[in-house]
Amino acid sequence: MKHLFSIILLLIVFTSCKDKEKPEPIIPNHYIKINVHPKYGNETLYLDSVFQTAEGYDIKFTDIKFYLQDVKNGSSILSTVGLFDYRLNGVLAIKEIGTKDAFSSITANLGVDAAINHNDPTAFSNSSPLNIAIANDMHWGWNPGYIFMKVEAKADTLQNGIENFDQTIVFHIGLDVNLETLNFSNLNWTTVGDEDILDLKLDMQSFLTTPQSIDVKTEFTCHSAVGQELLATKVITNFKNSISPL
Repeated sequence: MKHLFSIILLLIVFTSCKDKEKPEPIIPNHYIKINVHPKYGNETLYLDSVFQTAEGYDIKFTDIKFYLQDVKNGSSILSTVGLFDYRLNGVLAIKEIGTKDAFSSITANLGVDAAINHNDPTAFSNSSPLNIAIANDMHWGWNPGYIFMKVEAKADTLQNGIENFDQTIVFHIGLDVNLETLNFSNLNWTTVGDEDILDLKLDMQSFLTTPQSIDVKTEFTCHSAVGQELLATKVITNFKNSISPL
């Protein structure tokens, strides 16, 4: 009986050792990414580089930021929210664990919808782009809610042959009424290693002209305040139309 007990004990120990020697394989994560490439017409747009408007003004963009929220295809959710910050993060807008399989088309809010726009920005998880530590200046203190898109620039409107960026341009668009929706279909994803990548283009030349012209000499500031409704609508509409698949 003692001999049988010893054999059983040895089998248990041997089996236990074998389990320790062969751990479960680790399956690496696969990621889905959305990149946004700022352009000025056919040229790559780099912050602080000088371009020319349709009116002949030299212009250099100093800041471009915007929210993409509720990114999905039907009931398939790609991302709850992403914050594009060109100066801080380059072209990356969204990176999530997942694959492209369900996303031949996507819709997304350009901004933050009313259901969460007025929530406490300190209550979101520390990793959320809506948390105040990450949102930072994309959340208003004076007006509870998020800035949906931010474009800041300098322009030389004097045109006297002397470089003088006299005009400061500030477009901060928010408020529930200015929420826009992006729709993209028949998307071409690129797979590189463990990432499925969608490349979008943000054409800032188009932003200043389409569908309406923005003359930065006379239309140079908008904080979505009372009395600025027409310019706010023009800015957010033009910005929406400047984003397309690359």
